[in-house]
Amino acid sequence: MAGTDPVLQGRGCGYRSAGSSAVCGVTLKMQQGQLAIVIPVWNLPEDLAILLDQIATMGIFSQVIIADDASEPACTPQLVGFGADTLGLDITYLRSPTQKGAGHARNMGLDAVRTDNVLFFDADDRLCADLPLIWQRHLQAEQADFTIFRHSDTRVEETEGRRGTFQTEEAMWNRALAGNSAKILTAKERQDLIMISAYPWNKIYRTAFLRDNDIRCSETPVHNDISLHWLSFLKARQVQALDHIGALHVIGDRGHHLTSRTGEERLCLGGILSELTEQVRQANDNQLMSRFIHFLDDICRWNLQRVDPDLVPLFQKLATDSYLRFTPAEFQIFSAQQPDRAADIVQFLLSEGA
Repeated sequence: MAGTDPVLQGRGCGYRSAGSSAVCGVTLKMQQGQLAIVIPVWNLPEDLAILLDQIATMGIFSQVIIADDASEPACTPQLVGFGADTLGLDITYLRSPTQKGAGHARNMGLDAVRTDNVLFFDADDRLCADLPLIWQRHLQAEQADFTIFRHSDTRVEETEGRRGTFQTEEAMWNRALAGNSAKILTAKERQDLIMISAYPWNKIYRTAFLRDNDIRCSETPVHNDISLHWLSFLKARQVQALDHIGALHVIGDRGHHLTSRTGEERLCLGGILSELTEQVRQANDNQLMSRFIHFLDDICRWNLQRVDPDLVPLFQKLATDSYLRFTPAEFQIFSAQQPDRAADIVQFLLSEGA
């Protein structure tokens, strides 16, 4: 595969088992200047083993939390070769009794974090060699509530032969960083970068920032990381952006990927957008609201092209309800900035009888 980092090899993790009830509601002693990684997993033991090898070799994590979304068989550390007889890292294994989605798994893992920094990372993605440098830059930016870093996408690597992501998102990064390798973002730059894909694994967070602001993932079958992404940008006092690539997003033909889910589970988007609309409105920022209208339009259009045909009427109603939540004043400002897109939205609403 063109442009990928070699898979980091190695082992050396101790194992500590804990049920979710053992950590929920308990005050945990925080480890300062240290990093936890929360790994949601569902039926991916081989991928988990590769990621744990990377983690052990990289040497930057103090706590590893495996949040198992009711895998069968359970994706325990022992299953993938990380048992009690190995040493080096503190591994906490949590398992949901029923499948509730990656958002619930991440929240379950966040509740168990005992370090003051945390990275969410999917079991089937890969850490890149620059992540230790990203971690050091995050530690140095003491006032940043989170650090967002670039990633590479296997679809781009395989079709274009380069590391990185799609050109539209590369352009957003270039505008935000303006030639810098590291930058504390201005308000305008934050509004630009908030428009990149809402992934959970391209940010190192201050744990207290997430907990103090009650920022969590949506516990929905899909789209469970949209709120985490948007609320992080909304609530942060400072955001650091880095040009370094810290993750490889691995896309394949697998049933757990969003692009392969076309059923009723996609209708959960309506509730997510409803809650976020009010959160963005409370920020009292016209430019940010216009960005959000653009995002909402994009994601509604994207889903309408992918849902099962018999669900299209329901999703058209979801989109209609989502557009109509915006006030005339909010939509007027958006229309002045993006008249063509606004006209398309109006045409859609008219076609739906709104």
